[in-house]
Amino acid sequence: MIDSLRFDEALNKALSREKGLHGSVGTQNEKVIHSALKNYYAPFSDEQEVKIGGFFADAVCEDGIFEIQTRQLYKLREKLNVFLEFSRVNVVFPTACVLQTLYINEESDEVAKETPLKRSNSLLKIFEELYSIRDFLNSENLCVILARLNVQKRVYFRGNEPPNLASRNERKKCRIEKIPLEFADEIILENKNDYARFLPDDLPDEFTKKEFAKTAKESASSLRLEVLRTVGLIEQAGKRGRAYLYKRS
Repeated sequence: MIDSLRFDEALNKALSREKGLHGSVGTQNEKVIHSALKNYYAPFSDEQEVKIGGFFADAVCEDGIFEIQTRQLYKLREKLNVFLEFSRVNVVFPTACVLQTLYINEESDEVAKETPLKRSNSLLKIFEELYSIRDFLNSENLCVILARLNVQKRVYFRGNEPPNLASRNERKKCRIEKIPLEFADEIILENKNDYARFLPDDLPDEFTKKEFAKTAKESASSLRLEVLRTVGLIEQAGKRGRAYLYKRS
């Protein structure tokens, strides 16, 4: 159950800190999201930035170690090798379930363009990240928390026209901030039964990777299949021609 009041307090604390440090809300690298979630899960300062076995953990409290990682979970592998020997480790990975983009003229501070709220399908990104730490997913001490946020992306630009974010050159000229508006949902993955929610509906008794992708209604679902196989929900069941066959475990 999400505590909305607690998250609002955690977000306000994160925003105040970033403004105090930088004169504006944190730029790039999703600093506000990271800070807000750290304050949400471990609100007391003496719980944060705790050294364990040569590494600093984002937070340590009665619920274990917390590591908030907004992207590139593979960078946690060295820490996980150490932390999982000591305690339960909660890896918090935030993803946007609803996203809105504001284009703001940096000189006038006026909103030049505003996109409507849009639901974001982040499943592919989730499984890319989970695959990168697949060696740890079966650890009894590991809990992955998918923090589903409603996010506003603020694009500050100079000039007369909003930038085309598809262009790398134009993106580099902008200042981009990501501000969480609401903590919408929390998906907790502790054991293979928790991952069952990601099994496609109407999956046949035996299937190839291509058939899995068709049932999942996504073209790039091989990483999802591999993650589900890693946690023991799916196993190989021979071959059909050149294609490997899989089945539910």
